[in-house]
Amino acid sequence: MKKIFIEQFIGWRTQEILWLVFSIFSITALSIYWDDTPLGIIAATTGMAYTILAGKGKISCFIFGLINTPLYAYLAFKSGYYGDLTLNAYYFIMMFPGLFHWLKNRSQDPEEGIKRTKLSNRGRLILAALCIGAIIPTWAILKVCGGAQPLCDSATNILSIAAMILTVRRAIEEWALWILVNAIEVFMWYKAWLIGQGNVSILLMWLLFLANGVYLLCLWLRIEKRNNLKPLHAKQREEPQQ
Repeated sequence: MKKIFIEQFIGWRTQEILWLVFSIFSITALSIYWDDTPLGIIAATTGMAYTILAGKGKISCFIFGLINTPLYAYLAFKSGYYGDLTLNAYYFIMMFPGLFHWLKNRSQDPEEGIKRTKLSNRGRLILAALCIGAIIPTWAILKVCGGAQPLCDSATNILSIAAMILTVRRAIEEWALWILVNAIEVFMWYKAWLIGQGNVSILLMWLLFLANGVYLLCLWLRIEKRNNLKPLHAKQREEPQQ
């Protein structure tokens, strides 16, 4: 446990520490600007901390995830956002297999945190087909129910579910999906803002998450190139950390 604790502080670049501080400060400031509750501020800051720590391959991200997801689910329930409630309940459940797999696949290099993986081209095609196959009927259901922007709403939910599975698998492609999710959210909130129904602060928050996703994808691609990662196949077994 002592070794794992020490590993959480290894491998940080100065700009990454500054980005972590800036991101959490920005989320906190935006939450205060929205007159958010203390629970809301904690949920927002722990969510950002989870994202950045996960991007760095730090197992401590799951501590923040286990705080963030039930808080956000509770806030979503109080606001009547049952889609967000269900999604964050799913995130909470996935924290446990995620923690297990990340502990089992720690990297020999403490600066990298975990052993990254990537999908084969066939795996990427299957992933795309499954996501599209799930988005279309979800879109139809939300459209019948009279949901606002049903296509975007269904896409963000399905892509988020798929991205969380890839997070557990430590696959680089997760960041491509999170970028898509964040980009769609930016589009949705920008569109709402144009017609006077959106909040510019929420739009800025999603822009911050989008920028964070782009940076972390670049980071994982750099590690992939350095380590010459091989595609993760369905039958490939993951060797536990010795």
